[in-house]
Amino acid sequence: INGQYNKAVEYIDRCLELAQPDSPNRTNYILGKAAVLGMAYTKTSDNDYLAKAIEQYESLLPKMPSNTVILNNLAYMLADGDMRLEEALEYAERAHRIKPNDPGLLDTYAYVLYKNGKYNQAAEYLQSAKQLYEQEAVSAPAEVYEHLGMIKEKLGANLEAVAAYKQA
Repeated sequence: INGQYNKAVEYIDRCLELAQPDSPNRTNYILGKAAVLGMAYTKTSDNDYLAKAIEQYESLLPKMPSNTVILNNLAYMLADGDMRLEEALEYAERAHRIKPNDPGLLDTYAYVLYKNGKYNQAAEYLQSAKQLYEQEAVSAPAEVYEHLGMIKEKLGANLEAVAAYKQA
């Protein structure tokens, strides 16, 4: 919360040293560490934080191959860093197959499709995500509109892109 990401990671690493190898707490600590590293990347754009966050999520994937949080976050981070985009697409597809009506997962799937140059598909999935948010009577997060703007821009729908960016 205070932006002391390295200190937070140090404390989590201490907890990891004390946790038993098969302890559920260990998994929670790794998830927490990945989240902190992800926040540090978002705040600083330091690719070292991104790489370390990806590493943490990947360490959990063999034990939890159907965990949509891990799959979604891993897909998003890889795509956001323009890394291993085909692999990111596989992770996003897996998460979407597990929870096809989750608007957050659909947003990530659309974003990863966009990053893979599949703009028409990305637009379709993002529209579905927006509709699901509306059905839940919840405002879509700003990132959904940002992603929509990016996609519409690539599709040459500049007026729609501007409207989406304004909404974001």
